Amino acid sequence: MKHTKIIIMAAIIGLTCIGSVASHGHGRGGGRDSGAWDCGGRDHGTWDRGAWDNRHNTAAEAVTVNGTLQLIDGQIVVVSDNITYITRDIQRLNGFIEGLKEGAAVKVEGQASTVPLNANARFLRVSKLTVGGKDYTFPIR
Repeated sequence: MKHTKIIIMAAIIGLTCIGSVASHGHGRGGGRDSGAWDCGGRDHGTWDRGAWDNRHNTAAEAVTVNGTLQLIDGQIVVVSDNITYITRDIQRLNGFIEGLKEGAAVKVEGQASTVPLNANARFLRVSKLTVGGKDYTFPIR
């Protein structure tokens, strides 16, 4: 009798655990309607990273931008004609190039691609930076 109770309790606990795991869905994203992340672009709630992950799939165009450096949301960006150019290349040089500070006038050449859901912003891969009368070139990989 004692063994039967133990087996029944173990079965109940096991089935409860299996049911709990199954109700949460599979993978890192949670259930179908949980509002969790999904990089695949399927309908999985309110936030979908699919558009953000496709930023490298947009056609890039060669641009030359004359603008000023600004600090927006903790990122160094180049602003020109109401367009914000987001670049990590300049961010990495902070503290290494004299004159590279907020408000500095710069000339930047590189490849720009659109930012999903923001018509006034572009991602920019810098190939040449001019600041303080000096030119700096970067290899584009």
